[in-house]
Amino acid sequence: MPYKVETFIKNVATNVGEGPHWDPETQTLLYVDPEAGNLHRYNTLTKIDEMRHYDDNTSLIVPRKSGGYVITDGLNISHLDWESGVRTVLASVDQGTRNVFNDGKCDASGRLWAGTMGYMEKPVFPEMEVASLYTLEKDLKVNRHLDKISLSNGLAWTHNNTKMFYVDSMPREIWSFDFDLETGKMTNKQVLVKCPKDTIKTLGYPDGMTSDVDDKIWCAFYEGSCVIRYDPETGQEISRINFPTRQITSCCWGGKNFDELYVTSGHVNITDDQAGSVFRVTDLGTKGRPADVFLG
Repeated sequence: MPYKVETFIKNVATNVGEGPHWDPETQTLLYVDPEAGNLHRYNTLTKIDEMRHYDDNTSLIVPRKSGGYVITDGLNISHLDWESGVRTVLASVDQGTRNVFNDGKCDASGRLWAGTMGYMEKPVFPEMEVASLYTLEKDLKVNRHLDKISLSNGLAWTHNNTKMFYVDSMPREIWSFDFDLETGKMTNKQVLVKCPKDTIKTLGYPDGMTSDVDDKIWCAFYEGSCVIRYDPETGQEISRINFPTRQITSCCWGGKNFDELYVTSGHVNITDDQAGSVFRVTDLGTKGRPADVFLG
């Protein structure tokens, strides 16, 4: 695969760059720096990277069809008016715990999926099996779909929305489910990818994820310096993109033709030249679909 990796925004994350989302209407790349409390909006036309800062863990940002954005801050899911910076809480979860929200995205019906993670005193050791995977429905009701999660991470679906893929980073597995788009019900859990124990120092932990028009899934590996493309039926590795920094966190498709893969990275206790950068990968021989937005 004769791909090309370029540094798109250098060293921008102060902690962990995460959650990229391409907004085709504005040609902007949204992404977050959760522990720093930073939400970013990079305009690819003006080359201006706007930022909003809050004193909470801000782990995702997705456009809301009715205007503004839906974000997570701490254990809240909130509406954000970017221009004023005002947040309005829509829902809260896991009250009375030390959990925080982590990764999330919307499905094709417009519901938001967002998972939590256990309190992490140091990377990558959260409290185990105390978190959950939730949805915020279009009527703003919250449903819990999975519990006993440790570090909720990547989500992806097939183009016909009959299969859903999900990462809990701590068992180092990617799971597949039969999926009902109308109800949001997940059934028939299978372990699609299980990382071998002897690869933890070289491959690290599965993290954020996306899928392409061929329904193959792409998973970023934190401490693994790579994004791996997997066959969603067999779980076999198809190809791998290598990066010049270790803490690769997530990826999304973007660009005018959705044939550019934008990849975020972390900057936690490492000092290499590219840590915390956003990368752009081209010449991959496939492309993605527009990311879904929140319809609630």
